Amino acid sequence: MINNVTHVDSRGYFQRIFDSDSDAFENQKLQQINISDNPKQYTLRGMHFQISGYPEHKYISVLRGEICLVVSDAHLATDKTNVKNQYFSLSENSQSTLFVPSGLATGWVSLSENTLILYLMTSRYEECHYSGFRYDDDFADINWPASPLVVSSKDYSWSPLR
Repeated sequence: MINNVTHVDSRGYFQRIFDSDSDAFENQKLQQINISDNPKQYTLRGMHFQISGYPEHKYISVLRGEICLVVSDAHLATDKTNVKNQYFSLSENSQSTLFVPSGLATGWVSLSENTLILYLMTSRYEECHYSGFRYDDDFADINWPASPLVVSSKDYSWSPLR
């Protein structure tokens, strides 16, 4: 987790979420900056991971609302006991950015309406370099804080891991 530099005054706040001189971003060249708008509470996006191409690291911040973000290695695990899922609560109030290294699967569920997520990527998205698994895959054993209500057909269509 990277703590963002925030300045607060009578106008509101100003927050730096990326600084190329910071140790957290050392030797990282950003290729894409993305925004994900999630109007409905309990919208799910994920679980997605990169399978080839230039390594993609992500820096994820929430600009509005709140999410539960899951980082998983389930697609790399040889058996269920080796699956490692990490859970992060990110919100507009957390004033932090999450660094996700290349190769891990990510997904989130919005915990509030009108959630806006900003994520910076060190590689360009190319669909042919990506895959995923279902958010409710038994092998992945992810414990979401709420049942997703909005899920894309693509996220429903991923094959089971095992």
